[in-house]
Amino acid sequence: MMNQATDQSMPTCTSPLATPQGAGDIAIRVSNLSKCYEIYNAPRDRLKQFVVPRLQRMAGQTPRQYFREFWALKDISFEIKKGETVGIIGRNGSGKSTLLQMICGTLNPTNGAIQTNGRIAALLELGSGFNPEFTGRENVYMNAALLGLCQEEIDARFDDIAAFADIGNFIEQPVKTYSSGMFVRLAFAVNIISEPDIMIVDEALAVGDMSFQAKCMTALTRIQESGSTILFVSHDIGAVKSLCSMGVYLEHGKVKAIGNAPDVAEQYIRMMREEMNAETRRFSREPAGFMREPKKMKEENVQPLERGSIVLKRSDEFDKRVAAFRYGSGGARITYVELLNMNNEPIQVLVEFNQEVKIRIHVESLSEQSISVNFNIRDDKKVNLTGCGFTQVEQEFLTTEIGGQYLVEYTLRLPLQEGSYSLRTQITSPVLRGEMAEFVDVIEDAVVFFIERWKNSTIWSKVHLFPSFKLKRIGTRE
Repeated sequence: MMNQATDQSMPTCTSPLATPQGAGDIAIRVSNLSKCYEIYNAPRDRLKQFVVPRLQRMAGQTPRQYFREFWALKDISFEIKKGETVGIIGRNGSGKSTLLQMICGTLNPTNGAIQTNGRIAALLELGSGFNPEFTGRENVYMNAALLGLCQEEIDARFDDIAAFADIGNFIEQPVKTYSSGMFVRLAFAVNIISEPDIMIVDEALAVGDMSFQAKCMTALTRIQESGSTILFVSHDIGAVKSLCSMGVYLEHGKVKAIGNAPDVAEQYIRMMREEMNAETRRFSREPAGFMREPKKMKEENVQPLERGSIVLKRSDEFDKRVAAFRYGSGGARITYVELLNMNNEPIQVLVEFNQEVKIRIHVESLSEQSISVNFNIRDDKKVNLTGCGFTQVEQEFLTTEIGGQYLVEYTLRLPLQEGSYSLRTQITSPVLRGEMAEFVDVIEDAVVFFIERWKNSTIWSKVHLFPSFKLKRIGTRE
């Protein structure tokens, strides 16, 4: 049995390592970190690089270089405090995984320094340290020992690891007989239950089935609440916004933005949308059959307004306030956004719980195109809670005219938890109906407001749906 075989090889339990002097509350410190790879055009160039420059130096000549340099990371610096959760985002090839590997110590930097304080558990390539000939139990003991747990700690936590992995009697079988899902479950369980000081995760939440992903997210949240530091890479921007306090945005191996996670995530989203717009302009009008001609809004559905009743609103103050985070391809423009009560009076800041409101969006067109005018309501972490566009209200797209002025008005209730919220408004032009759109004009934080506490009760979730309720007595215990 593994217990007997590992009695002498398991580390003994000792008191936790003291934090290095001067480390303070810093869990990870990265200073001027760089990683350069040597790229060779042919295998023989590698041999030439090993031999020829040495001979040239001996002969007093300037050594020739037979490779080209690729800097996966260049002069990266940041600090992560103990207990912080940090999300690293960026497109594929931006250096995210390289950074995590160097922090974990599995990859050596070319330049710079890394300081970590505490025990690290890394979920990079799940199960990469497993021996396929060993049973699940044996691999648990081996990997937990590598994470710094002693025999007694592994014994105490083994049942929890097995329960989290939920692979049944396969725990006693060689892992080479496991399915990919079972393999991932066991690897994740070992790292999660080890209760590390620093948890490093590279896209591990994207594997496994739906129930396992939910379990992993719950486990990460508990680790977060226990005070551990979490550093993870994810393309799930919603997870970055909801879990992280800090965000690092990498682009071509350099830090493009660092700071508050929701703000950094929004900057990344903006960049991706602008790239989508560029691709849309290049290709969307060309391939026959790719475009589905959107249905146009019938003229009778565009309600004319009596002259003087409502006019297109403009505001220099509004334009200046939203300019920093505004983007889009152009052709139509939002000139003003209002949050009104049912008497058409502006709501300054405070909104009552479940109050019925109007979202009024003023639009001016500079071209002829089919558009939808949409809104999203987001919480203080920029997580999207709800929203609506023409499709969701079963309205056909509006075909604008040059110089056309339009007023779009949505009416809804706001049964939201007490707290701060913001309104994002956007004009989109459909490319593939229901699937893809060009972003014509997007305004972040068009309106910021605060939902007051419900007088009847505390709301523990973000949205209260007023469910119906029944209680019936069906008998007594004899």
